[in-house]
Amino acid sequence: MEQKYHLSIRIIHWLMAVIVISLLIVGLVMSDLPKDNPWRHPLVDLHKSFGVTVFILCFVRIGLRLKFGAPLLPEAIAPLERVLAKLGHFALYGFMLAMPVTGYLMSTWFGFPVKLFGLELPKLVGVDRAMSNLMHEAHEVLGFILICVIAIHVLAVAKHRIKDRVNLLTRMT
Repeated sequence: MEQKYHLSIRIIHWLMAVIVISLLIVGLVMSDLPKDNPWRHPLVDLHKSFGVTVFILCFVRIGLRLKFGAPLLPEAIAPLERVLAKLGHFALYGFMLAMPVTGYLMSTWFGFPVKLFGLELPKLVGVDRAMSNLMHEAHEVLGFILICVIAIHVLAVAKHRIKDRVNLLTRMT
């Protein structure tokens, strides 16, 4: 079996990695900007657009993964680590889907539009301050958890490279 992910999956992986990490950084920056800061509105619009992009790319990536599969893990990877890797990947996909959903619901329940680079998306819910506040909290908490899951993902790859002498990064490059 192929020792690398399909090229399309590798391209989307790195594209999504850059976008997701950028979204997390911008999200942290935006939360500290005063409402009258001239950068706030354009950052929010870009944050929403790229959040929707991640949501769409996640489904494309899942479809490609189902179509092309994944290379087998090397024998050096312990059974427990194989299970943890699967759980970690499910968590990454789950958070990459949950973050845009909570962001969309937060914005829509606040009464703000969600646009994909200028194209306004349908409003599936009406204004509801209590729900918007709940989604705001959920979006923020999920963001911090996603940062931790990404860090664990990167540290696991580094651990395998340094301690186990298994370079898993070559599967995704």
